[in-house]
Amino acid sequence: MSSVTPRIVIFDLGEVLATPSSLYESFAERIAHESQAVEALYWRHRDAYDRGGSSTAFWTAVLEGIGVPARRQLLEDLTQIDTIAWTNIRPDAFDLLHHLSGAGHRVGVLSNATIEMASAARLSDWGRFVTDWFFSSELGIAKPDARIYRYVTERITLPASSIMFIDDRQVNVDAALAAGWNAHLWTSPVGTMDLLTELGLIDEV
Repeated sequence: MSSVTPRIVIFDLGEVLATPSSLYESFAERIAHESQAVEALYWRHRDAYDRGGSSTAFWTAVLEGIGVPARRQLLEDLTQIDTIAWTNIRPDAFDLLHHLSGAGHRVGVLSNATIEMASAARLSDWGRFVTDWFFSSELGIAKPDARIYRYVTERITLPASSIMFIDDRQVNVDAALAAGWNAHLWTSPVGTMDLLTELGLIDEV
């Protein structure tokens, strides 16, 4: 890790700030199908959706895979469940963003996320703490593609070494390190809080 003090802290969204504990069960309940089958198809088709594809195309593919008709209301309901789950962040994450923002630090989000999620995140109660937003669906590029890290570095107009990035997938962390960023694998809320406290970005809370 670089000795340069970070001038912006960028977070992944899913599984870092937001941790929906019963997402697939919620889908399964709405569809009346087994959650394991829904989860497998969800991730099988997710990449195109995260890169800017439509919710209709995504959920139609998922539903066809389990033999369920893709009715309009069902598509809308599943999209809403999905969007809310991934943009409703944990209380500890809210507090962390609040502390960083209150201390005057730039705060970013870099997430492989859908168009709907990008919109919902910006309009959320925690969105006011975020200064820089980057979503794969809006850029047409997803982590860990090196191009997305280059784009973010250029857009925020800061040296790569002054960026702190926190993500829950090692492949994304490795790509950030290769781009010259400081990067940390998210393991727990306490671990992240301790890291940022050690760096002097927030006071111990």
